[in-house]
Amino acid sequence: MNDESVKLVSPAEFTRRWSGLGVQFQLAKFGGVEGLELLGFYVRKMGGSRLPLICVNTAHHRAAIGAAFSHEMGHHLIGRLFDSRKEHAQLFAHTAYREHLDEPEELAADILVSLGVFPEATARKTFLKPEKRTSSESATGGFSDSVSAAVLKYMEGGFGLSFGGSLPSAMKLQYLAAVIHFSKLRLALLTEYDI
Repeated sequence: MNDESVKLVSPAEFTRRWSGLGVQFQLAKFGGVEGLELLGFYVRKMGGSRLPLICVNTAHHRAAIGAAFSHEMGHHLIGRLFDSRKEHAQLFAHTAYREHLDEPEELAADILVSLGVFPEATARKTFLKPEKRTSSESATGGFSDSVSAAVLKYMEGGFGLSFGGSLPSAMKLQYLAAVIHFSKLRLALLTEYDI
């Protein structure tokens, strides 16, 4: 998982590849302002079905859809690994990144996304460039201009996510928040735990 970046595939291909892990998938296109706030959700128990449910909002850019699949699959795998009995739905919304840092299951799912987006070699090359950081960058935990540019270039080349493209402004802000969250999380894993 930390050796190479995840490959974006169609939602149908993702469900085909991962359906053998004991989970059912539901693809839905939730448009409009309220609908686009939701990226996906995971429900451990769904009615009479014995299989957990992952629902992903396909109204988003394919990079956001991939992140949602990975995040929700992270919930499923972590629940199985640690025998979690949590039965309520776990929503993945674009406004919840701060709360994810305080919730172990959400943070673990986000870690899986960060490792998938920025595998070790890419993370070291992108985030640990030998350069002098200004005091304001160090104090705020911000990235230098060159690191920020490298991350945006990587997201465009590797995942087709361009912030200068034709995305609506609201979606650009939503996706930029995700890129910042997952980038900072990946940097923390690298600097604090050498992962």
